Amino acid sequence: MRKQWLGVCIAAGLLSACTGNDVGQPQQQAAPQPAVCNGPIVEISGAEPRYEPPIAAANQDYQRDGKNYRIVQDMSRFSQAGLAAIYDAEPGSNQTASGEPFDPMQLTAAHPTLPIPSYARITNLANGRMIVVRINDRGPYGNDRAISLSRAAADRLNTSNNTKVRIDPIIVAQDGSLSGPGMACTTVAKQTYALPARPDLSGGMGSVSSAPQPQPVASESDVRPINNDTLQSEDTLGAPVKSGGFLGAPAPLTAGVLESDTPSQPTGSAPVQTPTPVSAPATAAGTPNAPVTAPGTTQGTVASSAPAASAAPAAASQGYMLQVGAVSDGARAQQFLQKLTQQYGVPGKVNQNGAVYRIQLGPFSSRNEAAAIQQRLLSEAQQQSFITAAAQ
Repeated sequence: MRKQWLGVCIAAGLLSACTGNDVGQPQQQAAPQPAVCNGPIVEISGAEPRYEPPIAAANQDYQRDGKNYRIVQDMSRFSQAGLAAIYDAEPGSNQTASGEPFDPMQLTAAHPTLPIPSYARITNLANGRMIVVRINDRGPYGNDRAISLSRAAADRLNTSNNTKVRIDPIIVAQDGSLSGPGMACTTVAKQTYALPARPDLSGGMGSVSSAPQPQPVASESDVRPINNDTLQSEDTLGAPVKSGGFLGAPAPLTAGVLESDTPSQPTGSAPVQTPTPVSAPATAAGTPNAPVTAPGTTQGTVASSAPAASAAPAAASQGYMLQVGAVSDGARAQQFLQKLTQQYGVPGKVNQNGAVYRIQLGPFSSRNEAAAIQQRLLSEAQQQSFITAAAQ
């Protein structure tokens, strides 16, 4: 009997020794699986992912309302679907977990367990829209929502408090390379643009930091005369190429000058009279209209009657407006307008029509000026807009 117990003890000791060796061995961690793409590559916009070291104070496991929250350590294996909330507080009214003041116009989001700061691709499962947001806060709590989006991010995705979204993290390496579930079938559009140096307006021809580069000198054989009669302008809004404008660039008319298509008269001939509308008062007999030539325009005439002279300034002062959006909240419209005017350096206004508040930039003196800001809005902020005539 003793021999049997001795055998049992020896066998138990061997088993415990083997188990102890297994625990002491370093555990082999599987390599993160790369994002798999089974469809076409789609370019998305939003917050531009860049490497940021994690904030230690914001990335500790914590407990709230009796629930334990563990911070995600391996974002390559994380993906989540759930309802999205909209966090629409006043700018600067609250401080995020990252220590930054909250700004509803930034493309940010709050998540209970994703690292701070980090980036994620958010997909609206109802319409397929995708955007990149920066996770900089904790939440949401006290409801069944998976993530809380800023007002700007929610508007871009066209989400409400009952919209289901998918959350796919984007991993940013120190060298700037992007990986993770959020990069499957996706490329992120670059949002930064290299702008030329500001000119020196104190009297010099350029800034000190940007010295003008020497231009190559053309040889005499490469210099050929230009005949304006053979030039054709692609800009239908500008002045004709044969006029004094530079290659068809629009030239403003002097106040009181009416542009006409009547060709100029040779010296010594009688000026061509501008047709007078039936409703306009007739000019006094024996008082011919004097020909006036405006720079950048064909020859026209100036009517001596006051109503005709005042018609040109009214048309010139009409201008163009660039409508950026329309919302039902006047305070939000004013915030959006203030941000746009500061960013693009142009005036603007909020035009109320009943319960709709239209955000408009301008007025612009020409359609080309409005089109330039419209192109910047589309390329820099992916913001759609349209040009309209300014209200008189």
